Amino acid sequence: MRKKKIIISIVVVICVLVGSFFIVRFGVVGRIYNAINKLVVENKAESEEKEGQEEVRYVTEHDKDGNEYVVEMKKTIVFDEEGNEVEIWGDTAVPIRIHDNYYKGEIEKIEDNKIYFIVDKKEKEETKFVYEDVEDYQVVFDINTYNFESDPGLRYYCDSLEFSNGDFWNGVEDFYSASELEFLLGKYLRVQDTIFEDYYTGDRYKALIFYLK
Repeated sequence: MRKKKIIISIVVVICVLVGSFFIVRFGVVGRIYNAINKLVVENKAESEEKEGQEEVRYVTEHDKDGNEYVVEMKKTIVFDEEGNEVEIWGDTAVPIRIHDNYYKGEIEKIEDNKIYFIVDKKEKEETKFVYEDVEDYQVVFDINTYNFESDPGLRYYCDSLEFSNGDFWNGVEDFYSASELEFLLGKYLRVQDTIFEDYYTGDRYKALIFYLK
C-alpha cells in the first residue's frame, strides 16, 4: 500500500514538472493571460458600444393621401419637475424651416383677428438668440390665415398660436384667436414667427409664440 502511494506521488511530481516545462517552454501562461485580457477588452468595448448606441425605432405612417412612409424615432430621457425620468420619442428628421424670425417689442393693437406688433430688436442674421437694435417698424400677424382645425391625417395636426411664461412644463398656453392675447398689450415680449415644412410629407405649418421677456 505504501509502495503504491509512493508511485502515485512520483507520477504527480513528474506531471507537475512536465506541465511546468511546457508552460515555460511554449509561453502558455502568457498565452492564457493574453487570451483573458483580450476577452476583457472585447467585452468592455462591446459594453461601451451598446451604451453609446441610441435607442431608435421605426414607425410606419401615412400622409393625407394614404401613402406610406417610415419615420425613425429616437428615445430621449428627460426629467420632470419632480425629478422622475420621462421617456420621449421624437423624429430624428428635423423639419425644414421656411422661415424662423425672432423679434422683441410690444403689441401695438389687436384688431380684426390681426396682431400689430412694433419691433425694436431683431435677431441678428446667422446667429441664434442674439438681438440687435433696429429702427422701430411694424409687423402684422394675420391670425385669419392660421388653421387651428386638427386633422389626424397630418403629422403636426394644425397651426399654433401660443404664449409661454417661461415654465417648461406648465407655462405654455394655446390660443385660437388674436383677441385672446389682449392681456399681453403693453408688455415687452419676444416673438417667434415660424413656418416649417414636414420632412416626410411636405405639409407646411405655422407657429407663432409670444414669450414674456
